Amino acid sequence: MLKKTLMLAIAVGLTYISGAATGLYADQGEEIVGHPMPKYSRAVQAVETDDTLLLTQDRIDKVKKFFEQNGKDGDRIEVLPEEDRQAYQMRFYAKIHGTERSVPLVKFEEKTPDNNMHPALGELKGLFLMGKHSEVEYQGLENQYKNLHLAYFRQVSDDQGGTVAEGEKIYRKAYDQAHGKANTTAFAPDPNQKARAQDMKKQMQEMKAKGDIAGMMNMAQQFNKAPGQTQPGAAAMDEMNKDTWDLWVKCLEDIAKVAYWTRIEYAASPR
Repeated sequence: MLKKTLMLAIAVGLTYISGAATGLYADQGEEIVGHPMPKYSRAVQAVETDDTLLLTQDRIDKVKKFFEQNGKDGDRIEVLPEEDRQAYQMRFYAKIHGTERSVPLVKFEEKTPDNNMHPALGELKGLFLMGKHSEVEYQGLENQYKNLHLAYFRQVSDDQGGTVAEGEKIYRKAYDQAHGKANTTAFAPDPNQKARAQDMKKQMQEMKAKGDIAGMMNMAQQFNKAPGQTQPGAAAMDEMNKDTWDLWVKCLEDIAKVAYWTRIEYAASPR
């Protein structure tokens, strides 16, 4: 018995030295030792410093097939109960003293479609509802990008010392171009007027996305009637009349290029 225990300890120790173990201890001190899973080749690291979290543009069915083909005896793929995504986990199972135990090896998931949309599409919908572009133009883009908000993205530099999702960084740049800060501050010399102008601009953007032309016209007229409000009213009208269609189409195209559809999380560094 001592010899058997010693040999098991040596085997487990060697496995850890090789960086291949994911373990769960049984009551008697014995351990289920997992094994490293192969790296999914068509994937990139979501975070530069973490090789266990990967993203791929392949759909989840293809990823699932890969792990099924690369599993070993004792490996099982199980469905995970997630409301807003399709998710699976592969675990390694073994019996210790008649009790079946397991350790996780890898988890992979893909978000399921819903009724939401990417805010860049919302901008285009507002322009269509305002009559600046046709329904045919808009529907074609909606059909193409309706699930873009479900994608995963790598974390990249936000150019300010932090990190941000790559898709969000592209969207922020387009948003600043379409609704630049200069438009909300250049005509507001005092703090109160500046705050009112910024609030008005925000409301205008919300109404524009909904296609509420009457509401935008009414707000601009109200500001123009008040003393000293000619410039905010004019800026609001500019916001309503601006056609940023090409900017938002380019934004969607650029985001789609860096979008990933399946997230893969390994329990240990893949081999």
